[in-house]
Amino acid sequence: MKQERIKIFFVSLTFCFLFSLGSFFLTQEQYKQYKKNVNEYVYGILSIIKEKYPSIPEEELIKLVNHRETIEYLDMFQKYGIEKESSILYNMEKNYQLHLFYNIGFTALVLIVFLSLFYFYYRKKEHNIEEIIHYMKEINHKNYLLAITDNGEGSLSILKNEVYKMTIMLREESENLRLEKLALKDSISDISHQLKTPLTSILIMLDNIIGNPNMEENTKAEFIKNVQHQVETIHFLIVFLLKISRFDADVVEFKKEPIFIEKLVNDAIENITILNREKKVNIEVAGDKKISFVGDYHWELEAITNILKNAIEHSKEKGNVQINVFDNALYTKISITDDGIGMSKKDLQNIFKRFYKGENSKNDSIGIGLSLAKKIIEKDNGLIKVNSKKEMGTTFEIRYMK
Repeated sequence: MKQERIKIFFVSLTFCFLFSLGSFFLTQEQYKQYKKNVNEYVYGILSIIKEKYPSIPEEELIKLVNHRETIEYLDMFQKYGIEKESSILYNMEKNYQLHLFYNIGFTALVLIVFLSLFYFYYRKKEHNIEEIIHYMKEINHKNYLLAITDNGEGSLSILKNEVYKMTIMLREESENLRLEKLALKDSISDISHQLKTPLTSILIMLDNIIGNPNMEENTKAEFIKNVQHQVETIHFLIVFLLKISRFDADVVEFKKEPIFIEKLVNDAIENITILNREKKVNIEVAGDKKISFVGDYHWELEAITNILKNAIEHSKEKGNVQINVFDNALYTKISITDDGIGMSKKDLQNIFKRFYKGENSKNDSIGIGLSLAKKIIEKDNGLIKVNSKKEMGTTFEIRYMK
């Protein structure tokens, strides 16, 4: 800062010196012109005198011209009837002095104005720099609420605006981190709750088996079967959580390949065949199944399977699930509609939240299938929404944008 100030001062001083030097040379030229004019005027007078009075010796005229004693010219001029205001010599000298005064005054004025502008400019610049330094200190203390926008066009104005943009980004990052911490806290709490229930059941049943060596074989077999079911639930939960955590960490690499709707839907129906044996729901597919969209087949099959599984679980026994396929220039749409009892407004608002279980969910439901499906679809440039009315079924609509 000090070196910059010294540099600017010396540049300004050099400019002032050059300006003063130019003004000096201008004054010198004016003085030469003044002398030339006086000499020409005197020479003219002497020529007239010599012409009218040829008897006057030239030595006397030269002596008169070169006379250096102080003479009251004004008194001498008035003696011959020449007034001060009408004297050519006097007016020439007066003009010279006036020009000299103007040059000196103008030079002084320019110097004062320039130094004043330099002072105010530098003070403003220092103020802006101090403001930016203060702002950066506040940012270091995680205060992102200050505003430092500037509508100017100078480098400091651009710097201010860039710092402000950086502050907005840091503010957004800070808010995102805060929300992520809250989400992580909630997720850990939900995971702990989800694991606690099956683990507690396993411990109770194992304690009963170990503590009762004479337990009937049928009872023991039932306990072991329940332990196996709870272990499968934990395994299923861990697999899903690992998948979701990969999305949260943004480490999932999606392939970009053609996905044919017919194969995608048929494979999803096959995945829920065992689940559908109990309810015997009729699944119908309508629309042009030959169309395709671009995405990752493996992950999209996971998403469609989870949505279809949800439709089967909430359908009536021997009910119907309708899958409609539609394609246009903007998007490819898949809609899955069940004829179940529908959802409440609360369920509609929270259905895609992690670990949320609707009012009509099964007891062993974990509540992460639809959350994962939404993440997958959005990752493949898709959108998903749900419409439902009580006792009128539910429709999941998926649009893959082109």
